[in-house]
Amino acid sequence: MIADELRLGLSSGALYPGTPTEDSPARVAELGPRDLEPMLQTAGEYDPALLDRLGATCRAHGVRVPVLHTFQALHPVMTGYRRRTEEAIALFQRALDGAAALGASAVLWHGPRREEMAGEAAWDQLTAVVAELAARCADAGIRLAMENVSWCALASVRDLLLFNARLAELPGPVAAAVGYAFDPFQAVEAGANPMMVLAAMEGRLLDVHLSDHRAADPAARHLLPGDGDLPWPAVVRAVAAAGFRGPMMVEAAVPDKAAMARVGALLEPLITAAAERADPCGEPPPPGVAEGIALFNRGAWYEAHEVIEHEWHAERRPIRRLYQGILQIGVGLHHARGGNHRGAVLLLADGIVKTRGFLPSCQGIDTARLVAEAEWCLAEIVHLGPEGLSRFDWDRAPTIVTVP
Repeated sequence: MIADELRLGLSSGALYPGTPTEDSPARVAELGPRDLEPMLQTAGEYDPALLDRLGATCRAHGVRVPVLHTFQALHPVMTGYRRRTEEAIALFQRALDGAAALGASAVLWHGPRREEMAGEAAWDQLTAVVAELAARCADAGIRLAMENVSWCALASVRDLLLFNARLAELPGPVAAAVGYAFDPFQAVEAGANPMMVLAAMEGRLLDVHLSDHRAADPAARHLLPGDGDLPWPAVVRAVAAAGFRGPMMVEAAVPDKAAMARVGALLEPLITAAAERADPCGEPPPPGVAEGIALFNRGAWYEAHEVIEHEWHAERRPIRRLYQGILQIGVGLHHARGGNHRGAVLLLADGIVKTRGFLPSCQGIDTARLVAEAEWCLAEIVHLGPEGLSRFDWDRAPTIVTVP
């Protein structure tokens, strides 16, 4: 994400329909947050000129765009009519180009509707489409965020787990480009446990949406946080514990500064408490991790894995994903040295994704350098292919360095 702190942002959906998308940065800045998730509402809002105006307005008001939200109905990829799918993907490419120009790190897509997902063939088709979209995202250095929308493909824990298994079968860089947007309101509306939905997204959380649900009045949708029944202290703690560091986007209608202040009064103390509780990056690495780093830097990657794995199993806080990321990068290099191309790509990609959640440094480890060097290795291994691994330059293998 753009910055490594949990905080509140606004979706332009919170200003709909009164504020046009390109005018939303000024309104967001007036309400207080400095992070905006533009929600494209029409095909015309994919126009490069409009997105350029949106970017200029963001810059004028000091507003950041971490994620660009596409309009689900404009991306009918499961109709069976190839031309419609191709045009939907072409429009997605325009959103991707716009996201890159806006400095966003992800493009959000709901995926197909639930009624389109009957049978194994539909999941095969969805996997193929996601692979194509994710490959385009990877080429742009942007990630694809799929949301647990109640009426779309990934609404339940079972859906997410099935999809995770399919992602594991995709090429490493493509799979690494796919992540999730978590919406606790959508989880409850789908009859799912929000905490279990969030757990199913572990390691791939890119975006968070906030609105409330009232069990006694389900027709009153997307309420302001605090106006419904969702357990916000638990939700915020769980999001922080999942390793998410970035803006949580309020999607409920925010009519004025008083409404935004009320949301802030509820959530900001919870964010502060959760961040303090869930951020161990200021601690030194535990002895096993320190020993594993020394082994890693000697190229003893398998031995480093054995040592760090004990710390990974012992730790229950989100920092355990950093330990797992380091050991997976090491095991990926071990596979590459042994000639296992597929294993190298999969483990390196997974390790990079996990370690990337702790940039630029954590526990004295220069994680930004480690990720950059590991990404070079992954790209080179993919380029060389299974038959070319013997030509890999092992002098370029990453080392783990410390920072003050």
